[in-house]
Amino acid sequence: MMQATTPGNADADIDARKALWREICEAATQLAGHCTVSVSIGHRTSGRIDASQPVPGVRTWQLVEAISLLSILLRAESVHSGSVSLFAKAGPLKIEEDGVPRYVWAQQQLRGHYSDLGGRPDLIVTSSPDPPTPANVHRVVEVKSGRQLGAQVVRGEFGKAHDLRVTSYFIWAFYAPSAHVKAGARRLGLNLEELGFDSPRRKDLITQPHALLSHVAHTLEQARQSHRFATALEDADQEARRKLPSSKR
Repeated sequence: MMQATTPGNADADIDARKALWREICEAATQLAGHCTVSVSIGHRTSGRIDASQPVPGVRTWQLVEAISLLSILLRAESVHSGSVSLFAKAGPLKIEEDGVPRYVWAQQQLRGHYSDLGGRPDLIVTSSPDPPTPANVHRVVEVKSGRQLGAQVVRGEFGKAHDLRVTSYFIWAFYAPSAHVKAGARRLGLNLEELGFDSPRRKDLITQPHALLSHVAHTLEQARQSHRFATALEDADQEARRKLPSSKR
């Protein structure tokens, strides 16, 4: 029997967690010819994973991070790293996108360009194998599993994106944000997308094989190609310059 979503608690949504784990295992199977996927929790690292294993005892946001990481690898033109360990600090995992080398990282610390404040995005894609800095960060993927995703959170994520000088800043929302918040995020250049577990799509995501993996991989790839944040910043910069006195241009 399919359980209903527990309001405000993604970690208690057992059916969603099972679906996420199933699709993580499916992604690992599809990547088998390119790299080996294992699980690292604490000081323990498992061997190759499969869907017969129980859902790992990690937070739901970590499951979303894991399926996002594997989706990036699946959509890459090539994967040059022989292994990846989920639910742990990772990177650089070398891939190729559009004929260009990229490097994927999980749970890495870095400091902002303008503020010098530290942070640890869930996933980072860089243009070089050097540790992530604003000079090489290409894009970021963040996961938000709380029920209340409001304007204050969106503005905070915009500030991080601007500080890191990314081309794309993607946010997964486990619970669908309001149309107003989503529109505001779009105007700021952020890719804010819901997973769909509290939408009419929930049944398909839980019961249909590959539906969830396809949704995650396709949505992340569309965001990668859009370069929405870089475009929004360029438009904002041009607008600001138009407001300057002609002598200061």
